This record gives sequence, C-alpha cells and structure tokens, in this order.
Amino acid sequence: MKKIALLFTFLFALLSCETNHPTVNNQTSLNGKWNWVSSSGGFTGKTITPESEKKTMTIEISDSVIKKYQDGKLLSKNSFSIQPQQSIFGGERKMIILDNDMPKQSFEIKDNKLYLSEECNDCYQSEYVRIK
Repeated sequence: MKKIALLFTFLFALLSCETNHPTVNNQTSLNGKWNWVSSSGGFTGKTITPESEKKTMTIEISDSVIKKYQDGKLLSKNSFSIQPQQSIFGGERKMIILDNDMPKQSFEIKDNKLYLSEECNDCYQSEYVRIK
C-alpha cells in the first residue's frame, strides 16, 4: 500500500510541474520601435542628439527587417540577420548584419534601452529607447 501511495505521489508531483518553455521577453527583444536618444564617437568623440541635430530618428525592427525613419519619413528598409561574431571591442557579440553591406553593428539591450555599436574604428555607438 505504501508503494502505491508513493507512486501516486510521484506521478502527481510529475504531472503538476510546470513546463519550462522559453518565451520571448519584450524587454530583451530587438523587435519593436525605438527612438534615437544620442550617438557618440567618430574621430573627435562627438556626441549628437535629436536637439543638436534638429531631427528625430526612429528605427522599427521586426524579425528580419529594419526600417529607419527621420522626422517620421521612411529613409531605408533593409533585411538583416543576427549572428555571433568577434567584436573589435573584444570577445564575441551578437551582430546585426545588414544585407546592404553597411558596417555590422553589435547590440545590447538593457531595460528599455537599445545600444547599437558600429563595428569599425572611429564609428558611432547609438542609444535608443523603446517606444511603448
């Protein structure tokens, strides 16, 4: 009788466990709309912002397409892939590889901010904030 009770307890515990299916967390997903906050870099290390440049920039990212807007007007639409590659900043990082041969960009998402770093010397790192 104890063996049957133990068996039922084991089966109940097994069936009541939640499955751990990975889900995409909106906070860490590249997909969505992002407003440009600033860019820094270049030969002089200059920082530019929407205020200093008197323009707004937005990017919209879906599973395989990046659209770039300036002041609400579509500037470009490019297909892309994400691949881990060696970074000029050290180590291996996830890279956005555009199909139009533009410099690849490593990226990082923290909270609701997206950081894009062009993978070339004297290039820019840009900060974006997620549009909710």
